[in-house]
Amino acid sequence: TLAVPLRTYFSQRGELESVLAERQTLQDEVDALETQKSQLNEPSRIAADARERLRFVMPGETPYQVQLPGDYSPSSKDLEVDNTPTGPWYTDLWNTAVQPQGSDEPSEPTSAPMPVVQPEPAPAPPVPEPEGGPVG
Repeated sequence: TLAVPLRTYFSQRGELESVLAERQTLQDEVDALETQKSQLNEPSRIAADARERLRFVMPGETPYQVQLPGDYSPSSKDLEVDNTPTGPWYTDLWNTAVQPQGSDEPSEPTSAPMPVVQPEPAPAPPVPEPEGGPVG
């Protein structure tokens, strides 16, 4: 009978068409990405990106940054920052390490470091007496 071979032939033709369409789509994407890659490697594009993103200026140029009135409003976090030192730098460092991340309330100040206690000297070992008893 011819039914099984014809069914296989038509199913494989359908798969072939879908694979060819997918291949064409992927080839179009590759072409678009290669075009974008070549554009990104142009020296003029690299210089423009450096100016825009990193705010680079060419030698001899004077950079200006214009701030329009009403354009800037400091965030509430910027207004709340209190940079007054509360003690030695190592105490401030310790307090920032102890304070949980994102916590607005300051941690309790740590007490002064514990004093260094010198150990008492060990008692001297007893001196053995010479054999034969005390001389004297």
